Parts: sequence; structure tokens; C-alpha cells
Amino acid sequence: MSAMTVESRLLSLLGMLAAGRTYTAGELGAHFGVTPRSVRRDIASLRELGYVIESLPGATGGYRAHSRTVLPPLQLQTGEALATAVGLSLLNGAGLSTTDVESATAKLRTMLPPVMHRTIGDISTAVSVLPGHEPGVDMTAVMTTTSAIASRNVLTFAHEKRRPTRSETRSETTQRRVEPVRMVVLGGHWYLYGWDLTRSDWRVFRLDRMSEIHETTFAFAPRDHPDAEVAVSSAVTTAAYRHTVILEVDATVAETKAWFPTRTATITNSGDGARVEFGVEDLAWAAVITAATPVDFRVIEPPELLDALRDLGQRAAQVSRTGSTEMVAAERSEQ
Repeated sequence: MSAMTVESRLLSLLGMLAAGRTYTAGELGAHFGVTPRSVRRDIASLRELGYVIESLPGATGGYRAHSRTVLPPLQLQTGEALATAVGLSLLNGAGLSTTDVESATAKLRTMLPPVMHRTIGDISTAVSVLPGHEPGVDMTAVMTTTSAIASRNVLTFAHEKRRPTRSETRSETTQRRVEPVRMVVLGGHWYLYGWDLTRSDWRVFRLDRMSEIHETTFAFAPRDHPDAEVAVSSAVTTAAYRHTVILEVDATVAETKAWFPTRTATITNSGDGARVEFGVEDLAWAAVITAATPVDFRVIEPPELLDALRDLGQRAAQVSRTGSTEMVAAERSEQ
């Protein structure tokens, strides 16, 4: 056989083994049209190159590539290489750049025709993040967390919880052990949803408030769990605030999302209309948001919102008559 044929066979062999299935030397030999002895030589060659190939004994044993093996050389077509380079450039523009992203982009550029080199450079500058809106996470944190999700391994990390008060924001850091289920991006932040082994409950964690992230080797069995996206939306839009406002509006869910974006409210079907839940620290502000709803609605909770709406109505009426709120302020001082 020519050297090229052997190299092609090694790449195909590595791809089959990395898929997770176990093959015997006989099965592999029959697939490639070579003897089991040749297969064993190929396995030895791959191991010399640094690939971790497991040998499983017994009648049902055989060969399998270790799940942590390094990636084989990729044979990408031009379109595939361009799509990959675009994805890397977008990560860089979104503030998730690392030296690995930069080096991978540089390597992919060498695979592309010269006319596409400028395209990749233009794309890398087409996405930017305004100051103060950076994701606050790095690629290492994302990769470690998503790896634990995919492998169903327990994740440990330090989590900072912030508690706002009237005068300041206090923070508390605790060590957590979590069975990670899903990563959800909402409102410009990355959230981890998983089963907190310490609290024995489902919890939501903001990735930029997690540190010392470590994927353990302790595997866990999947649990039945609520919808991760709904759970994250609820935790972010309602649970984190002092007051929870619940409205029923005479509009479809799609129409309601135009007035209450999903990054600020949880919106679900409710009979012929939609149910809106959102959290606020100040009911006076909730009254402004509620009053601006352009369709018929009903206040379900909290009853205190009705008082806030009444005060807002009086204030609006005064401004509509005089163009000022000063009279309202004077009247209140006399009461």
C-alpha cells in the first residue's frame, strides 16, 4: 500500500474509534480490507502520535478512542472552514476571545483561498460590545461548564451572591457542587441551570459570578427536571426582585413580547390571552410599565400595585392640567 493509503486509513480508523463505539481487530480489518495484525500496527502508530486508544479485554472487548483524545487533523471543505472561521471571529467580537481562538483563526485562514482572507478579517471587526455590556465570562469557564454538562459530571465552583440593600450591595461567596443541566443565555448574561447538591434543589447561577470552576470525574444520572429556559427566565425576571407583578393581557404571547421583552418578563399562554410575570424593586415603576400596556389587562398580583396605579393616575392628571408635578407635591405636603 502507498503511504497515502496508510495515512488515510489511520485518519478513518481514528474517526471510527472516536465515535465511542468499541471495535474488534477483526471488525476493523474487515472494514478496511486488511488483516487484524495490520490493525494492531495502526493502533500502535496512533498511540505513538499521542492518541489515547483503549484496549478492552474479553469476548466483547476491542478498541475504543478515549473521550479525551486530541482531535485528529480535520479535512474541511472551503465552506466548512469559512463557517468555522466566522464563528471564531464572532466569539472574538462578542468578548469571548482567548489565545486559542486567535491561533485557531490564524490556522483556518491559511486553509482558505486568498480572496477570503480579507472576508475573515472584516467579519472579525463587524461585531463589537459596548463598554459595560461585556459578557463577563471567558472561554475557559464556558468550555469547562459545557463539558461537564455534556459528560454529565459534577461541577464545583465558588459562587458570589449579591444582596442589594438600601445603602449598598452586599456579597457572599459560597462553594457549590452542582449537577449541571443546561447553559442559557438571557439578557446579555450566561446562566447555568442545575441540581444543587448542597441545597438539594434546582438552582440558577450567573456564569460571571462563578469562579474556581472545576469539572470533577464524578458522573451523575440524569434527573427529571423543569424546563431550563423557563426556570432561568423566572429566576431572572421575578425571583430576584422584591415584588412580583402578574398581569393577564388581552393579546397573544407573540404580541405581548413586543411590550414585555423576554429578558425582563416571563410570558406564557393564559386562556385567550397571555400571562405576564416580572419582578421590580419599586411598585411605582411597575405602575408606569403596567399603565403603558396598550391593550386591556387585569392586575392579578400584587394588590399593592393598585395603590401605585392610583397615585400614578393622580400624578398624570396633574401634569396634564398644569404641565408640572409641583402642585401634587404641595398638596401631599399639606396632607
